[in-house]
Amino acid sequence: MYCHNNGRPAIDPVMLIKMMLLGYLFGVPSERRLVQEIQVNVAYRWFLRLGLTEKVPDASTLSQNRRRRFNHTAVFQQIFDHIVEQAIAKGFVGRHVLYTDSTHLKASANPHKSENVMRSVPPGAYFDTLDKAVTQDRAAAGKKA
Repeated sequence: MYCHNNGRPAIDPVMLIKMMLLGYLFGVPSERRLVQEIQVNVAYRWFLRLGLTEKVPDASTLSQNRRRRFNHTAVFQQIFDHIVEQAIAKGFVGRHVLYTDSTHLKASANPHKSENVMRSVPPGAYFDTLDKAVTQDRAAAGKKA
């Protein structure tokens, strides 16, 4: 159980879940990138209740808590899904991701013709993306997956 006043310094579990929620809502593809974003984004720090000089938890701490502590259990996924569903119900977020092509090329095409394709992305897919990023990072560093 989390205890803020004795033992090894711990990270508040609420902060861990909030960090994962930020990553999901803003489409951050890896925990390492998420930590970098939190380090420089004052709004993220405010949401996490981190002061400007407070240290952001390390990406490996975030990853290991998600992968090891909740291994073989769906508790973390269920909590996360419930929070996302509440945010969707309140209208804070939608279930869709918008992809755009940002390649700038001169072409003789109709500039007023475009096609928006909405794609539903379930919260569980975000964790799959994070797992792939961790596996790639470990492989690049020559470590076991």
